[in-house]
Formats: sequence, C-alpha cells, structure tokens
Amino acid sequence: MVPGNVIMIHRAIFGSLERFFGILIENYAGDFPLWLAPVQVRVLVVSDRFRDYAQSIVQSLRQQNIRAEVDNTGERLGKQIRNSELDKIPVTVVIGQRELDNQSLSVRTRSLGDMGTMTLPQLTEEILQAIANKFSSY
Repeated sequence: MVPGNVIMIHRAIFGSLERFFGILIENYAGDFPLWLAPVQVRVLVVSDRFRDYAQSIVQSLRQQNIRAEVDNTGERLGKQIRNSELDKIPVTVVIGQRELDNQSLSVRTRSLGDMGTMTLPQLTEEILQAIANKFSSY
C-alpha cells in the first residue's frame, strides 16, 4: 500500500438503512401519511391567552401516543396555517375564544380540508382509528 492513500471501509448495514429512508422520503415527497408523520398534530393559537388550553390539548394527545406540538412561533394565524401546510402536518387544530368557551377544537386536515369543530375525545378517537388502520389519508 502506498503511503498517503485514503482507504474507506463501507458498512453495508448503515448504507442500506440510509437508502431505505431516502427512498421512503422520496416516495412520499415528505408528505407522510398520518401514522408515519413525525408530527401528527399541530395546535395553533389565535393569541397567547389560549396557549395554556393548547398545551393541555397537546399533553392529552401525547398521553395517547399521538405526536403533537403547539406552534410557538408567535406569527399571525394565517402564517401559522401556511407554515403547517408547508411542513406537511397531517392534522392542524386552531384554538380561539369560541373553542375555549365550548371546550372544542377547530380541525383541518391536509387531505380532507376543514373538518369543522369537534371535541378532543372525538379527535383523539378518529386519529387513533386512522393510525390503527394505517389510512393513507386523514
């Protein structure tokens, strides 16, 4: 062997795993189905006074092993909705005064659009059912 040459040892197990994830991401174009999405639900708030209610919703969803987060960017609502669409989040929940008063959620999905208002138990049940059945869209 000549000094100064670089030798690389290929580890196939890691390469094949990386290729698998690359193909998976390319196949879905980043728009993963609900059961596979890294973030399944994003909760948006109309103003900061609804943030505690949003956090309680996220906590409840996480207790059911649903991957959820609150959008803490502080952007205006239209921008938050647009970012959620661009991030390809399957389910977006909007919280405002009406939702707080009624203890309800305004739900929008990427595939079906506006789903109207529903309660947290209704949303949780629908998401868990969609995940269990591995629906490609919700």
